[in-house]
Amino acid sequence: MSYYLWIAAVGTGLVGAAWLLLSGRRQHEEQRTRLQVNRELYEQRQQEIANEQTDGLLTENAARQALVDLDRRFVSENSELEQVEDIQVGRSIWFPAALVLILSVVLYAFFGGWQQQQQADQAIEALPELGRKVLGDSAAQTTPEELQTFALGLRQKLAVAPDDPVAWLVYGRVMTAMQQTEEAINAYEKSYQLNPDRAATLLNYAQLLLQTGDDEYLGRAARLLARLLAQDPTNTEGLSLLGFVAFQQQDWAEAASAWRLLARQLSADSEQAQAVQQAIADAEQRQAAASLELSVTVTITDALRDQIPNNATIFVYVRDPNGPPMPAAVVRQSLEQWPVRVTLSDANAMLPDIRLSTLNQWQVMARISSDEQIDAQPGDLNATAVLIEAKPGQAVELVIDQRVPAAAKTN
Repeated sequence: MSYYLWIAAVGTGLVGAAWLLLSGRRQHEEQRTRLQVNRELYEQRQQEIANEQTDGLLTENAARQALVDLDRRFVSENSELEQVEDIQVGRSIWFPAALVLILSVVLYAFFGGWQQQQQADQAIEALPELGRKVLGDSAAQTTPEELQTFALGLRQKLAVAPDDPVAWLVYGRVMTAMQQTEEAINAYEKSYQLNPDRAATLLNYAQLLLQTGDDEYLGRAARLLARLLAQDPTNTEGLSLLGFVAFQQQDWAEAASAWRLLARQLSADSEQAQAVQQAIADAEQRQAAASLELSVTVTITDALRDQIPNNATIFVYVRDPNGPPMPAAVVRQSLEQWPVRVTLSDANAMLPDIRLSTLNQWQVMARISSDEQIDAQPGDLNATAVLIEAKPGQAVELVIDQRVPAAAKTN
């Protein structure tokens, strides 16, 4: 149906345009009309308003009102100019102009802003009822169409009352439910800016930022949760999320601390309390592992000192004596002076699953390389490996006393 209506509109428009061209007697090529000048001034002023808003000279509301006033003045002036132009052109073009106008109004009624405005009005009317359903106990039964209508109604409300922090909060929740993450973040940010102390905004905003899985949002989520807990130190959801943020940032002590505070708010025999205790134990174990360090001092025999290649690199590393050759921790540095002293920990791991804290024994090794590669090459200088128990406070001394022979190529 709409296809044929559009075809008819295009056909009528072409006929009307041809009639207008044949009937018009004015020479537009010689000079610009006042209408053209007026439109250029209108578009120039639009750009100026946009620039003033960008430069901070106008607020968003002031810019919006300025555009409305500009539109009203533009339409008014154009109407007067069009009346003068119609008289000059003459009655010969009234019929095609009226035909095009009538068809435009009909199509606008079917497909244009009137229909959109009607939908917006209906959304506003349904807003209270949908609000109770979407935000109440029956939210699970809300259909996508109802969410769309509710979101439309909220947008209409916010267009009239853009300084309502609660409306922005609710709109953020709806956008989250509709998986419109960027829109939801913008809505929560506006709610936060309007009322930075509303607990629901702080919590919902932080939850959404963490749900994105984007590491760049961790710091912002942490600040929101810190503000929330400054107001309510016993907020269980806030404590849970703060522990999660700290855990993601590998701040094991902070994570365990937040979860201990959370555990105090829970019933000891509840499933949630048991899960929290497991999380605390995990954080404490990782904290202990993170503090596990090995001090290594490396020297070299006098016989090999003169065989050190130019621009040499020294590798000091630990690996599992019964596992793969991949080091659990490694330090690489240029060889400048003796003795060489380094400290190895989980921070020096090459892979997250192979770390000092995951081993029962440490095979401590050192190698001087001429090609900056840890794999042994002919001419490299090695220290005799030392095998020790994996435990805190260990210190090892290695001596570079071997040269990799020309035919050898091992790890």
